[in-house]
Amino acid sequence: MARQIKTIDYDSNNDIFFISDGEKVKASLDIGDFVLDVSHKNLICGIEIMDASENLGVPKEVLKSIQNMKMSVNYQTNHVYVLLMIVFKKKGKEVNVPIPLTLSLGHKVPRKEVLVYN
Repeated sequence: MARQIKTIDYDSNNDIFFISDGEKVKASLDIGDFVLDVSHKNLICGIEIMDASENLGVPKEVLKSIQNMKMSVNYQTNHVYVLLMIVFKKKGKEVNVPIPLTLSLGHKVPRKEVLVYN
């Protein structure tokens, strides 16, 4: 079953995009312009994207009009794969922006979870 994304925020002045499922954060991992928040259960519970309009290839005005979002997280034995899918309204069309990230959190058992916002 999918967990709900509880917070979506876009700071257009600083061009920072943030999502969270509301879990308490144990640690944050910086990967370039991306910051991944990790919960006390060692699960990804949020993501922050710096220079979001540039990294997502979407104008700032469009970032303010998110229709829905899905973050798929695959936990493998030696790495975690995050795929963020965001749907925007752009000139009457929906645009999907995938962002693949790979990192290691030391998970011992493969697992997949999905977080959604709509």
